[in-house]
Amino acid sequence: MSPRPGRIFENRYEALVENQEEQSRRLIDYLGLPWDEACLRFFDRSGSVNTYSNWQVRQPIYTSSVKRWKNYESEIQPLIDALGDLAET
Repeated sequence: MSPRPGRIFENRYEALVENQEEQSRRLIDYLGLPWDEACLRFFDRSGSVNTYSNWQVRQPIYTSSVKRWKNYESEIQPLIDALGDLAET
């Protein structure tokens, strides 16, 4: 599968933390790039990071954020309603 202009690659966080390798391979394949095992160890690299979340960039994928949005469900209910089927709750 090669990238198509104007198309968005969908990768849900829950699927990524459940099976990082499978989801990462899907993305790399979609982009038409060769697979590299380093994709699974993105956090284990030296060099500078130009972002405020420097600490987060150096961490493996974690599961503690899965369904965390539920803590704010009552506040974001209008958004959930507006998204309809796009907001899989």
